[in-house]
Formats: sequence, C-alpha cells, structure tokens
Amino acid sequence: MIRSILFNIIFYTFFILYITIMYPVTYFCSADMTLKLSYRPVTRWLLFCLKYLAKIDYKISGIENIPSGQFIIGCNHQSAWETFIFSILFDNLAIVIKKELLNKPIAGLYFKKLGCIPIDRSSPIKAIKTLMTSGFEAYKRGNSILIFPNGTRSSSHELVEYKSGIYALYKTLQIPVIPAHVNSGEHWARNSFRKIPGTIQLDFKHPITPGLDKTEFFNKFEKEINQ
Repeated sequence: MIRSILFNIIFYTFFILYITIMYPVTYFCSADMTLKLSYRPVTRWLLFCLKYLAKIDYKISGIENIPSGQFIIGCNHQSAWETFIFSILFDNLAIVIKKELLNKPIAGLYFKKLGCIPIDRSSPIKAIKTLMTSGFEAYKRGNSILIFPNGTRSSSHELVEYKSGIYALYKTLQIPVIPAHVNSGEHWARNSFRKIPGTIQLDFKHPITPGLDKTEFFNKFEKEINQ
C-alpha cells in the first residue's frame, strides 16, 4: 500500500505538470510530434514509476508476429497500462477511443492531435459506421489501428465479450488483425488504488489474414487472444 501511495503521488504529480506545460506546445504540433514530445515521455515515466516504486515490470513477447505494412491490433483491455505501452512500440498508430474522452480538459486536445478514432458507444450502429469511415481515413494516412474490442476495461478473470467493431475494420480495410493479450489487471486492476508487484505480460499472437467471414474470424480471434 505504501508503494501504491508513492506511485500515485509521484507519477500523477509529474503527469499533470508535464501535460499542462506541454499543452500550448502540443496545440501547434503534428500527430507525430505530439507522440514524441508528449505521449512517449509520459509513457516512459509511467514505466519507470511502476518499476521502481510499485515493483511492476513488464515483458513483451511475439513481436516477430507483427507483419510488415499496416495492420490492426485487437487487444483485451484490463487497465490504463495498455493505453500507454503501445506508444513506445509503434509509430503511426491510430487508437480507437470512446468519444467522451475528447471532452476531457487538456487530455482531449492530446487525443485529437494523436489522430485517435472517437466512437459513440451509446449508439452501436452509429459507432460501427464511424469506425469504418474514420478507420479507412486513418488507413489512407498510413496508420495502423489499435482497438480494444471488449469496449471497456474488464477484470483479469472476467469472461469478455468482444464487440463487432474489430470485424468491421478487418472487413473494410482488408489488412491483418493481430490478437494481443495483456494481464495488466492482475497488477493494476480496474478502479483499484493498489498496485500488485509482479510482471505485466503483453503477448502478440499470430496474425489473422483477410478473407474470413464473421464467425470464422471471431472463432480464430478468441482462440488466439485467450490461449
């Protein structure tokens, strides 16, 4: 608990100060510069604080499964950790987020500048249409796409239902989907103040090539991500 208190005080103090100071700079930055000047420094600070204050390290496997060219990453969502880590692993990655995040003070500007794809989860049909349209625009810009297909954070032991948005992207863009599994909820649980020491594991599974129907796709996706 003491480590958790120290982590929250030290990490969030720097985090709030840094993004506030960088706000006017970011306003005039491109997506690439926002990634390099804002998102990545905060991510590295997060990883540093987790490792040395909360005793939480991380390990990544399956990088060899990442294909050349553009792709879609479909990752389960258990904590805030995975919303940061991809920033230091990939360039030109458009992240699918809930629309409400654009209205957050200060943070909303960063999401806009990073080229995130906002969707309205209150209207599934509208969300799918927006996802297909904005996803195609991101694809034309040269972006790969990150989506959390369970829609919101779940616990590490919760049985997850994956939404159809990832299949809509897969069918529209005709590019590989890489299932990714993370166990961050075992160490940084949803809505939990306490951080549990250990190692967060992020695994990239075998890519799913274009051409499958919806049933085939989800059977393969769930098998890979849950293995």
